[in-house]
Amino acid sequence: MANSSPWNDDLLEFSKIGTTFTNLIKSLDTEKVVSIEAGFGRGKTFFRKAWAQQLRDAGENVVEVDVQLSDHSGDPIVTLLGALVDAIPKKDASSAQKAFASAKHIAALGAKSATRIVLRSAADEVIDAFTDSATDALGDFDHLNDVIQDFGDSLSKAAGNLIASQMAAEKIRKIELPEHIQTLRTAICEGSDSEQVVVIIDELDRCHPDYALAFLEATKLIFSQSGFVFCLMVNTEHLENLANHRFGQTEGDEAYLEKFVDIRLKLEASQEAVASAVSQLVHKLPAERLFSEQAEFSLESAAKLAVKLTQKTGIGMRKIERILLRVEMALRCYPDQYFDIPLLIYLAFENTLDSKISTDDLSRASLTPERAETFVLDRSLATEYPLRERSESEMMRVIRDDFPELLEIPRERFKFPDDRDYYDWAKVFVFLAPHYIPSHQQALNAVAELLVEVE
Repeated sequence: MANSSPWNDDLLEFSKIGTTFTNLIKSLDTEKVVSIEAGFGRGKTFFRKAWAQQLRDAGENVVEVDVQLSDHSGDPIVTLLGALVDAIPKKDASSAQKAFASAKHIAALGAKSATRIVLRSAADEVIDAFTDSATDALGDFDHLNDVIQDFGDSLSKAAGNLIASQMAAEKIRKIELPEHIQTLRTAICEGSDSEQVVVIIDELDRCHPDYALAFLEATKLIFSQSGFVFCLMVNTEHLENLANHRFGQTEGDEAYLEKFVDIRLKLEASQEAVASAVSQLVHKLPAERLFSEQAEFSLESAAKLAVKLTQKTGIGMRKIERILLRVEMALRCYPDQYFDIPLLIYLAFENTLDSKISTDDLSRASLTPERAETFVLDRSLATEYPLRERSESEMMRVIRDDFPELLEIPRERFKFPDDRDYYDWAKVFVFLAPHYIPSHQQALNAVAELLVEVE
């Protein structure tokens, strides 16, 4: 059986972008850091997974790092080294063992110390990490004793440890860590036609702020290693805000991310692709019990409304999917209720965005019980003669202008108390309005209590 395309569920038509990015990566002949930038909920994670497989299919050696899964789990450098070790083909046990031993040497520094050493952190923390083994860690840096003697007997043990610690850290930064990383690269690429490793880092902007920035800062040294292409999947605006809060506003126009990135790429679906994706999702909704068979109540009308609201609000696909999930849950959990699906979508958008949406996009969404009460003050007049407070002609004008389709819905939707005939204005304002929108809202509220909200 042929392998399925990694883009099978590509609602946003990212496959073309993926092909372009793949061609770029394959053309690189030196180390690079590439950022692929998009806002939250804009499809970065889907793109990363599909694109990673496309790169593998194209012969590239790919390592995926979901940084959120390692958040708070330890040292960023150790996390990245662990991902590289895990990417070594298991069929070559000797190479894997050699590379693992190499990485383990760095990992032995401990979660507390590795990143701080690479980042040249406070001297006391470096001393804490190396006090008992600084001299051993220096290896062939045996001229340390000569340096200490030059300072004379006044040099304290702490000062000696400080010098030893700083020299050991420098050796790790400049010699050992690069050697270990190249050992890992060789093991990962063994048997492959490609000599480079593509490391895709995702969910960086969803980590704890301190961890996200520490990860970027700590991996600057690794980014510069030959044979590696690092691809950062990031929400640039969020990351820049974190950096500005942590380090203060940068001078000039230089963004924080530009300290690390050589090529900045934009991941953005076209308006046409988003519209098509939203329409496809709506057409998959169960629609066994429509409020009416009229076109205004169809899935096609619901899809057009969802597309229009998406374009007006500018929200991303992740939030759209959550909105439509609420609608789907209402349809599935209340199979005996007749639903106006466009109205459900309208209300679900309004609930999720926590703000009012103009009823210009769905006029019948203005038929609230409160609005009906402004027209109808005496229900007993519904079968006898025009209302005193509002003229019958005015009632009918509102219906004709705002929601004429409601006059054509099946009789049982109005919930009449008996079999008598009622004025058209009474059908809408007296017998439909009190339960029409509330029944839809109640269903959405009920399923909202069942769903786990994910930020």
